[in-house]
Amino acid sequence: MSPAEENAIRIRIAKLEQENAIMRKLSTRKGFYDAYFEKLKTAKTNTEAFNELNEEYHKLFGHYRYSDWNSFKVMTNYYNNKK
Repeated sequence: MSPAEENAIRIRIAKLEQENAIMRKLSTRKGFYDAYFEKLKTAKTNTEAFNELNEEYHKLFGHYRYSDWNSFKVMTNYYNNKK
């Protein structure tokens, strides 16, 4: 195997490890919620932050975590009020 091929494999492995870490975080309700607040720092609106994160989830898992912004709000309100 040439050094260029080895380097390409290392880069691919690093990318997969990063993707795996994101998937583990987003797979939990709390992880998704925390990632949403991270997105809020750069997004113009709450809805934009949610949509970006939900699209990222869709790319990784093949389906959306929440059907829309309102279902996400209902879930967060329910769990915030439960505590």
